[in-house]
Amino acid sequence: MIFLGIDTSTSCGSVALVEEDRVLAEWSLNQPKSHSERLLPGLARLLESAEVEIRQVDVVAAATGPGSFTGLRIGLATAKALAMAASRPMVGVPTLDLLAENVPGSTLLVCPALDARKGQVFAAFYRSDAPGGSRRISDYLCLTPEALAERLIEPTLLIGDGALLYRDRIRSRAPHPVLFAPLESHYPRASALCRLARQKYEKEGGSPPGEIRALYVRPSDAELKRSPCH
Repeated sequence: MIFLGIDTSTSCGSVALVEEDRVLAEWSLNQPKSHSERLLPGLARLLESAEVEIRQVDVVAAATGPGSFTGLRIGLATAKALAMAASRPMVGVPTLDLLAENVPGSTLLVCPALDARKGQVFAAFYRSDAPGGSRRISDYLCLTPEALAERLIEPTLLIGDGALLYRDRIRSRAPHPVLFAPLESHYPRASALCRLARQKYEKEGGSPPGEIRALYVRPSDAELKRSPCH
């Protein structure tokens, strides 16, 4: 089976084609251009380079967030359109779950932290399983760097653009040693997205595109403005 993975939840967009245990192609780009400008050209380049047509794709996988509200909407809308056009099922994978896969086999508690803007981060805590995967042991959180630091009750490996952005603030408030993953590990990889999507698909099957929802964790600005409390 061929999985097409699309992640636009951070500034570094990533798309990949994976067939069984083989990465056919992967493309990532971290630049100021918006995902609306670069996602479709990136997908076209990916398919062309791998010599794969969209009708050959069996499952479309998408990172569901949390992350950039606009980025998530662009990525999910594109993934749904491709899946519907090709009559293919979809699989959604939370972005923090995906990011935790960048440090497999870590003996430390792992905490992916994504920049949530407004002086906050999206985060969750994971432990490595014996087979090499990651198991989430907390809720998906949205909190300040200082509040996150106070939750680091044991030595922890941090990963993600939020961890990089607030490195000093987290380290200064953490009650235990904090390590940061290597630079190349701080952004989600669409090839890992395809792998996790395949595992989920084998257990649960796929879903119609209309059933895939974004995991925002925090209400969007538009929702806050509509609320009578704001």
